Amino acid sequence: MDRTSIEIRKLDFSYGGKAVLRGVNLDIDPGELFAVLSPSGSGKTTLLRLLAGLEQPAAGAILFNGKDVRDIVPARRPVGVVFQDFALWPHMSVFDNVAFGVVEQGGRGEAPGGRVGRVLDLLDIAETRDFRPDRLSVGQQQRVALARALVTEPRVLLLDDPFSNLEYELRVQMRRDLCLLQRRLGITVILVTHHQEDALSISDRLAVVARGTVLQVGTPAAVVDFPASVEVARFVGVSNLVPGTVRRLDGQTIEFSSPDIGYHRWPLLQETLVDGTSVLSIRPHALHIAPIDTFRDGRYLWLEGRIRSSEFLGDVVRYQVDVGAVCLSVNQAHYTCSPVQPHGTPVLVGFDPSRARLFAAPDGSASVAATN
Repeated sequence: MDRTSIEIRKLDFSYGGKAVLRGVNLDIDPGELFAVLSPSGSGKTTLLRLLAGLEQPAAGAILFNGKDVRDIVPARRPVGVVFQDFALWPHMSVFDNVAFGVVEQGGRGEAPGGRVGRVLDLLDIAETRDFRPDRLSVGQQQRVALARALVTEPRVLLLDDPFSNLEYELRVQMRRDLCLLQRRLGITVILVTHHQEDALSISDRLAVVARGTVLQVGTPAAVVDFPASVEVARFVGVSNLVPGTVRRLDGQTIEFSSPDIGYHRWPLLQETLVDGTSVLSIRPHALHIAPIDTFRDGRYLWLEGRIRSSEFLGDVVRYQVDVGAVCLSVNQAHYTCSPVQPHGTPVLVGFDPSRARLFAAPDGSASVAATN
């Protein structure tokens, strides 16, 4: 099967006079598992419907392998879609539900040895072929919806928040199964979701979208470690956001002055210097807790604080630490039988400046604080 690239150029869409998508530009590589991560109501499902041909853009272009597909009707686009609610026909058997896609293409339902049988075998649901959807588990229903999308042999698979109805363990298993299936088939997959774990855990790259615009595109690790803005830092993962003022002292050093955590200097690490009112962003996993009387490693900046509370999360303990006027979230790896620091314990919080980000403060920055 030929792999398919997707180019989205200056895509606009409005509904009821309200702009839903504004100038969206995306490049999706052939055979890539690409996620669109955004809050509810930010246009991600609309983008999926535009790719499927179920809606028409007000402006812009959608290209598959360089060919504009806007004038191609949904049934003729090389696309399979799995909807959030699965949209299975309740009066049809599994076999007939899956075969429906073949019929819509102008063919007929095939015997088990044909396309329908092969895709049921591929998804390990062949034994359910004569069942109706109400006899299936939620996980089996999802596999049937996926089989119906794949039986048409699409070059692009569109998934609309497909794991949202699943229990956690099944959700994790289905994500793994999807990754294995996508690698086996080599098709381009676009997953739209507001669940961060779904997007971060399986995508090759992702786009963070808010208010119909693309805020950042990158690998999951790059988006988490190097958010492009305060908004991305807030939305993706957990971030400590501390308002302050940045001033360049010389060609190699800056100072960060904050009413919350005080005055600090560190090497200039970012190519573009933020001057004036700013926001310091640092992830909980980039912070370290140490006893108050410990040796202070010179590679880190150290702040004195006191533990407010703790959450045991299995593999990590997340502490809330009061540092000056701000409360910082700090993740510490948990080891077998290692004690959890009690409330009120004085500690040092350290971080490597290279793992922090500085942003120009957005409007209303006076209200910015650590976001947990």
